[in-house]
Amino acid sequence: MTKEESILFLIKIILFLIPFSLILICSGFFCGFNLFFPYITGKAIYFRILVEIAFALTLILILKNTNYLPKRNEYLFWIAIILVLVNFLLIPFSLRPYLSFWGNAERMEGFWGLFHFVLWFLVLYIVFRIEPEFKKTIFYSLLIVHYIVSLKEISQYLQGINRPDSTFGNATFVGFFSVLMLFISLYFLKNADNLEKFLIYVAIIFSIGNIIISETRGSILALGIAIPISLFYYFLTSNVKLSYKILLSILLLILLIFSYYFINSEYAKYIPGLRRIYDTFRDPRAYMARYLAWGIFLNAWKEKPILGYGLENSPIAYFKAFNPEIYNYEEVIFDRPHNKYIEILVTTGIVGGIAWLIFILSIFFAIFKNLEDRYLKTIMLGFILGYLGQNITLFDIQASYIPFFFGLSLLAPRINILEKKRKSYERLSLVVLIYGLLTIGIIINLMHFYFVHEIITALQAKYPKGLDIFEKLISYNTQFVPEIAVMTSRYVEKNVAKVRSIEEIERITDIYIRALEKDPYDARIYNILTLHLSRVVNAKRISNLDYQNDLNLLFEIFRKYIQTYPKYPDIQMQYASILQALGKLDEAKEILENLRKTYRDSTRIIYLLANLYYQMGEKEKALELLRENFERKFYPQTPIQYLIAIRILRNTNNLDEANKLIEEYKGKFKDKESLEMLEELIKQDKNIKF
Repeated sequence: MTKEESILFLIKIILFLIPFSLILICSGFFCGFNLFFPYITGKAIYFRILVEIAFALTLILILKNTNYLPKRNEYLFWIAIILVLVNFLLIPFSLRPYLSFWGNAERMEGFWGLFHFVLWFLVLYIVFRIEPEFKKTIFYSLLIVHYIVSLKEISQYLQGINRPDSTFGNATFVGFFSVLMLFISLYFLKNADNLEKFLIYVAIIFSIGNIIISETRGSILALGIAIPISLFYYFLTSNVKLSYKILLSILLLILLIFSYYFINSEYAKYIPGLRRIYDTFRDPRAYMARYLAWGIFLNAWKEKPILGYGLENSPIAYFKAFNPEIYNYEEVIFDRPHNKYIEILVTTGIVGGIAWLIFILSIFFAIFKNLEDRYLKTIMLGFILGYLGQNITLFDIQASYIPFFFGLSLLAPRINILEKKRKSYERLSLVVLIYGLLTIGIIINLMHFYFVHEIITALQAKYPKGLDIFEKLISYNTQFVPEIAVMTSRYVEKNVAKVRSIEEIERITDIYIRALEKDPYDARIYNILTLHLSRVVNAKRISNLDYQNDLNLLFEIFRKYIQTYPKYPDIQMQYASILQALGKLDEAKEILENLRKTYRDSTRIIYLLANLYYQMGEKEKALELLRENFERKFYPQTPIQYLIAIRILRNTNNLDEANKLIEEYKGKFKDKESLEMLEELIKQDKNIKF
């Protein structure tokens, strides 16, 4: 075995191991480390380290023989590199360049994530050019992973878990992965022997089963787009008579019409997967929140249409263009649009959108240029359409990127090295540089692991040792700043009874302030800091200690928060609640009444204002506001809203209406805490504060 063959063999071993990142759960399934995003962090670090090693070895292989490098007319390969470069060049224009480059702990994406997924594609592409037979080996790796994911999915389903999520932590991700694996399996069905066909048929059944029991509407939509169009192409390009083509097209159309009416029929509600689509057609709440979220993100994009807000900055766009009408359907915060195309526009603007469009077009070009077999063309057409269809209602994750870029690498043409004169640019300096960059990359990934591990260590430490660790961590420049703040708040909540001195309170405050200074856009940090300061002010006020400096800081933070996200009413609602707790009822009233004028359809604002009127002794005004809410069919949704309405009705002698709401409450909220709150209200409602 020559040195080149040895390097290639090592690359192939690493590539074979990479798909197994998808079955890691830390701590849990095949991973003993405790990481606070168990379905994401471990997978990402494992994947990135192996990809970096494989890419470094591939570069050394190319230095030994530059004929391994793709030709200029292999556009898919080069445009993938351009896509990465465009996203890199957009980073300086991001609102948070540091986060856009590294990504956050919750998603582990950003430029650093995209860069590694494209590296995975580039290495596969080059290896498949050299040795096309190796495509099937990587397929076997993905097939094993698919079996494991599917068996765990089925196991969870049999245990009675609604919408099981296997090793991905989200049922929708299982559906996305299964859509891509369905087409990849069909691709390798051609020329398979009997055993391989059996294994592939099982994989296809698993794919369909996963989509059904995970009840992923977006995956069913993706198949509804991909299968008819790819079948239509297959029939259209066949050698059968034109009359047969027309007949088959008519049958396909009839099948689509039948499918539509079947999904709308009563039978559909008894079939998992189809049941959610059936409900969607009948209940606008099932889709309106997402539809309104798309509108919010598109309105935000109009403010920065050319370059966007930067990768991982979708939450900023959401809060800046917030539309409170969304709360009439679902009280939810969208950290991204759940639409890949809107997300690209919001984060990278028209520039990034054009780069992605050219990349997608190059995929279609490669399908029709590189594949001669009509069956394989049809399957790859379905593959890319399934990917594009699923992304109408979702976004890419590791579970989609790995099979997606593997599928694209199948388009790599074979090269004949023997026909070309060998060219080598191997230099010791270049080899040292490659290994040096590889070492830096591995160290960076291990540092990410270190930060995550240290945050967990701090969270589990005895008080106040954990506080010392959090103070140390917040002093570093890291993309995990929001997670440090969040975990510090959890640590404090868990040990709140042990916080004894003013000095300790100031240390906690300092951690949150430093976190906000490092990331002045993260709403979670604002919420944590304002809640903390309001508690400090209240505690000092009760203890007759000077709290004016803390109060001034609290108001300053709120003003900055409101200035950053003026359209997000939750901030001003929180501010009003703080003023209400401090006895500044008139100021709170002014804020809520102004909010009501701007956001007439916000149920939350109306109930908060009604509660404030009640506290101020204006019971009839509270009742009037409540009745106006009922007339517009804005009924209570949360336990607090129900309790506010019940108290107002009971204390204005509207007992029948109050009792009706009490019965509704008992039917909707059966958890112990909610029932105890209701019982306390009934016993002593005048002393209850919301």
